Amino acid sequence: MNRLLVFLFLSTFIFGNYRTEAQESTHRSCATHELHQISPNRTFYSGGKEFESWLKKVGEEEISKSVQDNDELYYLPVVFHILYFGEAVGTGRNVDDSRVASQIQILNQDYSKALGTPGYNTNSSGADSRIRFCLAAVDPNGQPTTGVVRVNTTQSQFSISNDNATLKGYSLWDPNRYLNIWVCKLTNQDIGYAQYPYTDSIPFNGVVDVQPDGVVVDYRVFGNVPPGGEYPSYNMGRTATHEVGHYLGLLHIWGDGLGCADPNATDFCDDTPKQSSYTAGCPTTIPTSCDGTHPIMRENYLDYTNDVCMNIFTYNQKYRMRVVMRNAPRRKTLFTTPTQCGVSSVKQLSSQKDWVLFPNPASNQIEIKSSTSSPLGLIEIRDLNGKLCLSVTSENEVQKTVSLEKLAAGWYYTSVTGPDRKITFQKFVKN
Repeated sequence: MNRLLVFLFLSTFIFGNYRTEAQESTHRSCATHELHQISPNRTFYSGGKEFESWLKKVGEEEISKSVQDNDELYYLPVVFHILYFGEAVGTGRNVDDSRVASQIQILNQDYSKALGTPGYNTNSSGADSRIRFCLAAVDPNGQPTTGVVRVNTTQSQFSISNDNATLKGYSLWDPNRYLNIWVCKLTNQDIGYAQYPYTDSIPFNGVVDVQPDGVVVDYRVFGNVPPGGEYPSYNMGRTATHEVGHYLGLLHIWGDGLGCADPNATDFCDDTPKQSSYTAGCPTTIPTSCDGTHPIMRENYLDYTNDVCMNIFTYNQKYRMRVVMRNAPRRKTLFTTPTQCGVSSVKQLSSQKDWVLFPNPASNQIEIKSSTSSPLGLIEIRDLNGKLCLSVTSENEVQKTVSLEKLAAGWYYTSVTGPDRKITFQKFVKN
């Protein structure tokens, strides 16, 4: 191993890393596997011996305890930390809210295999992960938020190897309750990285935990990138899709191995055909996988193909992510605290003694009625992406009729902010 490689391993430590070469037309490269090899705790992170043994064990324990995965939707509340360098909103690093909204939409399309979107596929192995994302609606202090934090930094760009703590130090929300995604400019053609999940018994051996936990994405590949960007092959928001996959425990589909003969070259998912290495670009002639029969899965989000080529998570990848979400530290608390779509803590949840919502399911309108003599206050309805759809002031009323005629069919969250600033939530579906 040459000195330069050793230096890169030591400096970057144990982060997942997703980068392009200096010439974008070559390929994406990622040092995830190698970077974990230098960590004293490498075996306790995704892909390591202890982690994989633990993941297999907890999966078997779920089966023995008849823990059924009934395809319940798992919602991850997301906060985007936009780190800019003096630009106005909508300029350069300071991406506007439409780019943020597009990235949330892309994540949901890709993780749901949504019909009629770039995330749809007809592959028999293609799965809807039943994992969804939304902008946080409540901050760690219980106050309303858009789920976007903008920070004017004193640094124009950040190095993965040297500035991880610095860039995340500008803004961080509790990683037990939110998926933190930092958007900034990275150096050396790096375009994103993430932290793997770990077991619930990691010893750390005196090594500082990889905090803060989350995902970093270069602003030049964030969301739907306008034409003329620096990375035209990665302009459809799939860098975030790839990195969130790492965050939820997925490995590169070739297992970061050294060819077909390498027994350790596995992503632990049987339905991703074993391939000797990454796939570059978007080849029209698809190479054969290691078994000599099946084609490689060039369209998998955990390969290195161009954004336009990606459109599949497999059923085994789905299973792996969902087991991780139910069991791994700082993953299971994202939806069991609960933190679903902006509800930041248990105390923020409506006990349904304060107010009731009916009918549910609803058609053209809903009734919101106080269960006490206290007035309702501000009523807001948001979709599962966290987008505000309706806002109604009850004007000290104890019951309010809210028209839903302008809303499309689907699931929504209703929040009521009372005079005491307490925010409570209930979910409903419109037919």
